[in-house]
Amino acid sequence: MKANFKDVIASKTKQALGSNLISLEAIKQNIQILEELRDFIPPLSDEESQQLEQNILKYGCKDALLIWETTRSVAGLSPTEDSTPAYILIDGHNRYRICQTNQLNFNIQLLSFNTLKEVKDYMIDLQLGRRNLTPQQASYFRGLRYNNEKSERGKYDRVTDEGLINVDDYFESKKVKVSTASKLSEEYKVSPATIRRDAEFAEGLGKLSTTLRNEVLAGNQNIEKGLLQKVAKVKELPKPIESADELVTVLQTSGLVERVETVPTNHTLVNCSNEIIALVKKIVNAKDKERLEELKKLVGKLEELL
Repeated sequence: MKANFKDVIASKTKQALGSNLISLEAIKQNIQILEELRDFIPPLSDEESQQLEQNILKYGCKDALLIWETTRSVAGLSPTEDSTPAYILIDGHNRYRICQTNQLNFNIQLLSFNTLKEVKDYMIDLQLGRRNLTPQQASYFRGLRYNNEKSERGKYDRVTDEGLINVDDYFESKKVKVSTASKLSEEYKVSPATIRRDAEFAEGLGKLSTTLRNEVLAGNQNIEKGLLQKVAKVKELPKPIESADELVTVLQTSGLVERVETVPTNHTLVNCSNEIIALVKKIVNAKDKERLEELKKLVGKLEELL
């Protein structure tokens, strides 16, 4: 990633501390979680969650939780103008849950953002800057980034009292490339077509229930990526899709597919390959040779499936 997150955090922290009139301990008692922001955090597997809890119980919560210092109205917590302070958790949701459950102390770092969109952009970039994402998770976050930027551009492509705003002129004046897909493709070293497919994938995942989406991103539920890209084209749904079978029904009813055989969620090639990729990254990042035997077992399972 091109973004220097240490510099970004330092800048945002300085802005936040300048307006901080309440003690950090009092803030820790008033941390709030926004569901739409928590959904940006890749779900941990059961094994990862247990390992994280064991590490925190043994060594404490070393990394500070990142908190957005804002007001209720800016955070979308109030339908009217409300300047009441709000402290929103934007990074460290799993650590926060573990510390709360076990009544453990933790540190916080206050950051300042002007809008909820700025927070979302920051969180997406923060996730994409981490090295332990699976290919599906990376695709999802690239797609979210694309969709967010396209949505922001759309705000300026409208008629006002002065007439029609030329969106290309606006973004050119801001020195932003006209093609969002081209800009992101250069940043993430993938093709513009990949970025657009990522956007469809992210939009399709957005039509799933939170539980099902997390299962897909964790590699526990195998739904063909192409089906998720297709469901992105369904304009309105009465409720979020709860299962793979329901997804197929929606696609068939909408005329987007004729017939689809659902794939078992256990012991599939996709799940196995995702597990191998994720485990290799953990072993390399942590230089954990003890987990090589676990890797060999997964490779053996892959051989059986081929």
